Amino acid sequence: MARPWAPRVLDLAGLEQEAQALWRELPAGGVVWLSGELGSGKTAFVQALARAAGAARASSPSFALLHQYASPEGVLAHADCYRLRMVDEARDLDLAAVAVHARALVIEWPERAGAHAPPPFAHYRFTHVERSDQRSLERVA
Repeated sequence: MARPWAPRVLDLAGLEQEAQALWRELPAGGVVWLSGELGSGKTAFVQALARAAGAARASSPSFALLHQYASPEGVLAHADCYRLRMVDEARDLDLAAVAVHARALVIEWPERAGAHAPPPFAHYRFTHVERSDQRSLERVA
């Protein structure tokens, strides 16, 4: 399990670097939780992680809830639980099975999936900062 660290303010290049470092340390089937307000950088981080994986361009799965991107090392799965109205709706996503079959699973808004979200290898919290081209990123697990 990854070690937590204090919040850091990063620009897009910093998010790229963090995503690259995470991809290198993520074990097969690793789960990553991304928490934070709307527009705080979660999907931008997933897009950077997809680039680090050599996968197709990631998009926001807010309407599809789950996207899968092929990479040379296996599938990068990306779930966005924002639109879930009740925790039990996450059961239909079967995130635990997705994690088993994917190289990595990234879950935005994992708190909305409750116990249906597999435990994370890493959990990041994103927050807005004064400058619109930067985000505060904290690794909480």
